[in-house]
Amino acid sequence: MESYGRSSHTASPKVSIVKDKLLLLLLSLAVLGAILQITLGGVVRVTGSGDGCPDWPTCYGQWIPPLDQSTIDKLWTGSPNAIPRPHNVLLEYSHRSIGTLLGLTIVAAVVRLWLRHRSESVVAWLASAELGLIAIVGMLGGLVVLNDLDPALRTTHLFLAEIVVCLGVLALVAASYSRNGSMGDSSRWIWGRVSNEHRSALNIAAAAAILSLVALLSGSYAVWKDAGAVCTSWPLCGPDLIPKSGLAWIHMSHRLLSLASVIAVLLAGHRVWRLPNTSKTLRAAALGSAILIFAQMLMGAANPWTAFSVWARAGHLSLATVVWIDMVLLVALILRPVSRHDHHMMQTDSAQPITAD
Repeated sequence: MESYGRSSHTASPKVSIVKDKLLLLLLSLAVLGAILQITLGGVVRVTGSGDGCPDWPTCYGQWIPPLDQSTIDKLWTGSPNAIPRPHNVLLEYSHRSIGTLLGLTIVAAVVRLWLRHRSESVVAWLASAELGLIAIVGMLGGLVVLNDLDPALRTTHLFLAEIVVCLGVLALVAASYSRNGSMGDSSRWIWGRVSNEHRSALNIAAAAAILSLVALLSGSYAVWKDAGAVCTSWPLCGPDLIPKSGLAWIHMSHRLLSLASVIAVLLAGHRVWRLPNTSKTLRAAALGSAILIFAQMLMGAANPWTAFSVWARAGHLSLATVVWIDMVLLVALILRPVSRHDHHMMQTDSAQPITAD
């Protein structure tokens, strides 16, 4: 049998990053872990568990916290009227523990990237930035605890945590997708190049991402300023069209920003959905944006409708984070539209030797 094509003696090519299943798993777990961390942080906030562990990095001076009320009562040095319950301690400690596991996951991904895929500099630097930022978020979390949960520090803490998720999504997309070498007419954007026919949709998606993040942070700031439950009706703040107090203005400012983000997200999803030559993943993300933003609207309305129940308040932050991630995903997939897996399979098929008997 005679063969034509690549010689069997040719050195095997370097393993593609998209075939490194362990790395892709680590990057995926980092994104999911960051979402879980933010969601649990929201639960900690709405249940008043931020002081469940009054010190940092230990909890009541111990690495394993006390979970019985009698021990907590003995170790508590704050106001007698603010003694945490065991579930408060468990929630705060779980929040910290998941943050630690998230950091270790990112460390493993970064080490693997620099050891085995150093040529993939974009992915490596994104993951490295994610690692550096998660360390800062952890230290800032300690400052939040030690500074009596200051609203400005807490908002900054959440903002940086959301950027960690953003970097995680960008790293995962960069590892799974690439730019199209035959993109045709294109021009430079803030990060990389973009097809001219996709540029308008990219700008709208980026604007929607920014608005989503601003609306998310404004809501958290309102809660931490004790303005989260000021308006007990929806969509207006009581019978008055114009808010009557400073706290009501803070709350309604969040609702107005949320309305702007809803419009931007729907517009971005619509524009991306109508784009030609897009991947199934990008179209799914565009469709998901509409579903998620409507779910987020209902969850926001559920807060006053349910007298600001714990599940509605925690779910509101979690869904807001997912909407923000979806917008980041739209931006990343427009910039890197080609699936590395599909491209690799095409190259493999084209490189198969032709045999003749």
